[in-house]
Amino acid sequence: MEQLAQIEDSVKALWEKAKRAGDTIVRLREEKQALTSEVHVLRQEVGKLKGELAAREQQIQRLVAAAGEAKSSIGMSNGEREQLTAKVKELLARIDAYL
Repeated sequence: MEQLAQIEDSVKALWEKAKRAGDTIVRLREEKQALTSEVHVLRQEVGKLKGELAAREQQIQRLVAAAGEAKSSIGMSNGEREQLTAKVKELLARIDAYL
């Protein structure tokens, strides 16, 4: 009779451990799903930001090229040159702030 009680207690303990393990597995699967979803969203956002960055880099290149052409073809006054420099710096600051 005593052995039967010991076996019953062992089975109950094993059952509780298995139940806790099952609960942990379910919780971890849910966490994994949530994290996988978050990673997907973040990857999409990174792709979007990379596209925006490429577009802004092209815009900067066009502005720099235009500034070079304007400087070589038109005699710019000091004030105009400073305004253009300020505009380019402002655009670069905006890009840095966005990133």
